[in-house]
Parts: sequence; structure tokens; C-alpha cells
Amino acid sequence: MEKSRVFFSAARLPGKWINIILLAVLVVVIALIVLSRISGGPVISRHIDISVSSQFENLFGRDMANALIKDFEKQHPDLRITKANEGGDILFFDDSEFGRLRSGSKLLALNPYIAANTPDGETNTEQIVPEQDAQWALPLMSFMDLLFYNIDILQTANFDRPPKTRAEFLAAARAVAQTNAGQNAVYSFALELHQGARQNIYPWIWAAGGEICASGNASSSNDAPVLSRIAVDTIAFLGQLHREGLLSPGRGTGVQRLEPQPDPQDVEPEVRGSPLEPQPSPKGEGSPLEEFAEGKIAMITGSARDFAFLQRRAINFGITAIPGTTQGKNRLGLSKIYAGISADCALPNEAWAFLSFIAGKSQILAEALIAIPGSISATFPGEYIVKNPLYSKAWDIFEAAEIVEYRSDDPSEEEKEHLVMKKIREQGVANRE
Repeated sequence: MEKSRVFFSAARLPGKWINIILLAVLVVVIALIVLSRISGGPVISRHIDISVSSQFENLFGRDMANALIKDFEKQHPDLRITKANEGGDILFFDDSEFGRLRSGSKLLALNPYIAANTPDGETNTEQIVPEQDAQWALPLMSFMDLLFYNIDILQTANFDRPPKTRAEFLAAARAVAQTNAGQNAVYSFALELHQGARQNIYPWIWAAGGEICASGNASSSNDAPVLSRIAVDTIAFLGQLHREGLLSPGRGTGVQRLEPQPDPQDVEPEVRGSPLEPQPSPKGEGSPLEEFAEGKIAMITGSARDFAFLQRRAINFGITAIPGTTQGKNRLGLSKIYAGISADCALPNEAWAFLSFIAGKSQILAEALIAIPGSISATFPGEYIVKNPLYSKAWDIFEAAEIVEYRSDDPSEEEKEHLVMKKIREQGVANRE
């Protein structure tokens, strides 16, 4: 019996040693991991990082941007969204930047990804798409081009309603100038040429029933663009306003003020982190929008994007469609905010996941910025439009107007705008370089 007990004890001994050895190995591995973390050694990340451009937060506000990122990361735990100081995998921009991004080949064609999301779509995201058929970005929201007018200034000049035609506009502008003659305190009209031609000149051309370029050159990539007859006549009309002294000599159009003005990029926005109070398109002291808000300008060309800014100011203003050359159906363009994937993005599939997520939130973003959703066919008057008389009127203008489909993704857009700006300078109307 004693021999048997010794035998079985000896047989169990190796098993105990194995357990002891395994435990020791586990302790050593844990210690190595801890030491690696303490010493700054490499740690394997469980996330894939995707960056968004700084405009994402600038456009929608810090709170809205963070809420969207949090929602996305909750649905995609393997992806993490970071904010880039420059560039980014996903770019957010407006019409004024679209042409530059296209001409610089900075955007990735989205057609393969869009097709892969349709029931009968192809899943090959490397398929080649002809450049003329490519979609380079997704529209997130739109803003109407409108004429803003100071109700009190027009009434003082004996105008009880805003101008409907270009002739009425010229009569109102002259009346304002005559009423304020010698005071140099109130000007009839202003152009913000620092923002380019898109916001201040194009809407007048479209309202007159024309296009920027002649029909034979408007969409041809082989021929140099040529301004249309209506475009030339419209620019001449704006030149007439300048020659008659009806334009404000401010930062946008002035050649009289010599004091330096701050660059819009150097001016801090008034509101940070709140998408409910978006900043006006042109920022900085001396801009036409700022001077309009101060009661120094009777009428300006603006965007529905500027409503919130003006409503925070003590100004009695109204809105109407850009005056055309004749009575009839109004014609207006929409400025848009887009999102696209950078051509330099190393993870386009992952970037598309966030891009399509954001596009699906366009209605939420539109309500946050009090805008029209990016897809015209999907628009409808939301509660924020119905409850506000100003937005209700804007909606009525939108529904009654003919919408101009502006191709901001045209790579020749920069050349077209250069022609317009050159022609406006020939009229003596120029922004100070």
C-alpha cells in the first residue's frame, strides 16, 4: 500500500509542474505587455482612422460635428473620425471651391461607390468612369440667391415695395442716392467681389434669363469659354451703377477707401460650436453684408445662408428674388455645400462609409443651418420654415422660381469666373487686391 501511494504521488507531480510553468509564462507575458506600454513601445490599434477637413466643424458647428461623429462611430466601432488641420480624407466645401478642387484633381469620382449602393449596382469600386459622367461630390444642402433690402431706407426714398425688374431696381437705387445726397452715410447697392463672381454677379445674369457662357462654349471642354451676350449686358449694367455712384465704396467694390481691411480668413467667427447661428458668408468689418446690417447699404445680393446673421441684428429688412430684365417667372440659382473624398485618401472605402452616412443626415443638417436639403427633388417645407415668416417667404420664392442648375464641378469654372471678373474690372468695378 505504501509503495502504491508513493507511485501515484510521483505520477501526479509532473502535472503540477506543468501548471506552475504555464502560470509563470503567463505572468511574464503580462509583465512584458505592461513594460511595453510604460516604455512607449508599439501598441496595436483596434481602430481605423479617417480624417475630415476643418470645414466640417466650421460649417456645421462643433456640437453638431461631434454629435454626428459619435453617432457614426457607434454604428462603426472599427472606424474613428479625426479632424485634420489641413486637407483630410473627406472634404467639405461650397461652390466657390468646387472648381478649384476639380481643376487640381483633388477629388475622387464617387460613381463606383454610388453604384455599389444600388440594388443592381456593381461592387467593383475600381471601375473606370468617363470624366464627363463622373460625380465628384454629394450635395448636402442648398441656399437661394436673393436680394436683401432695407425696408426703412426704401420707404424713406418713397418705395413701399422691393424692385421686381432691373428698371425698378435702377429707379430705387437712384432714389436712395438722391435722398441721401451729400451725406455719404447710405449707399444704394454693394457687391462683394472678394467672394468672386458666383454670389454677386452670376445671380443677376441668371435672373435676366441668360447663362454665363455662350451656348456653344458653356459646356465644351475643347473650346475656350466665351461670355454670353446677356452676361456682357449684365456686367455693363453693374458698371452703370458704379459710374452713377450707386455702389458702396466698401471693401468689396471700393476704390476710394485706402485703409487696410482684414482678410476674411484672419477674422474669428462670432459664434463657435453652434450650428444654429451660422456665420455670414463674407466675414470681417467692411463687408457688404456687415454694412447692410449696420444700415449703410439699401440693397445687397445675398444668400439665404445669411438669414440667421441678419436676424440677430437690429435691422428691418426684407427679401425678394433678384430683379430680372422683364416681368415674369423668377429665375434663381442655388449655392450648395458639398462633401467629397480626397483623391489622396488611402482608405476610400472607409471614407465612403462616413460620406454616405453624412449625406443621409442632410435633412438634419439643413434644419441645423436652416437651409434647403441638397437634393431639390426631395425638398419640402420643414417645421422651421413654416413657423418663421421670413423663411416661409423664401420658400414661396423658391417654389415659384425656375431653378438654375449651376455646374460648380466644371473644371473650366475658374476660367469662366476669370472672364467675368476681367469684364467687371473693365467697367471700373474692382475689388482691391
